[in-house]
Amino acid sequence: MLRREPAPRASRSLRGMQPTLRLAAPPDIPAIRRVGVDADTRYLTVGRPELADGSTIPIDAAERAIGRQALLVAELGDAGVVGWVVTGRVGGELCVGQLSVATAFGRRGVGSALLARVVADARASAEASLLLNTEVDVPWCAPWYARRGFVIVPRDAWGPALAALSAAQVADGLDWSTRVHMRLDLGAG
Repeated sequence: MLRREPAPRASRSLRGMQPTLRLAAPPDIPAIRRVGVDADTRYLTVGRPELADGSTIPIDAAERAIGRQALLVAELGDAGVVGWVVTGRVGGELCVGQLSVATAFGRRGVGSALLARVVADARASAEASLLLNTEVDVPWCAPWYARRGFVIVPRDAWGPALAALSAAQVADGLDWSTRVHMRLDLGAG
């Protein structure tokens, strides 16, 4: 578990700036982890303390994602890394593993820019769809993704890979009574 250290702070001069997106590099890992822990503190505001337990992307997982060029960071001015997104594969399907934005930089388009880049890259790679799993009852989770075209995958349409992912998350302590898989049809394939 990562200690809670201050995430980057927003200054008035950064308001309205567009984030710079780039592939993460190994020196970014401490900032990525700080942003992940900080972003999860928002769950306390909706009564979900179990999701704000101080854990975040493990160092070895971040290193592997960087090696696969599957970890993208967002920077704003001299604030450094203020957001990130990691992707992987579930049953061969491209999947957003996590998207995090430092709380001081929320509601400024950082998360939207990160997701738009993942979607654009997926389309450019002729991916048929983009998958993720998230909380259905948290405003910046499933409702946010739904506004961007993602739809809930009904349980009877999960298939073995999604069922196995859900079971693994339950084994890790996530409550699947409040989680859903969502998919964005990219019109490819």
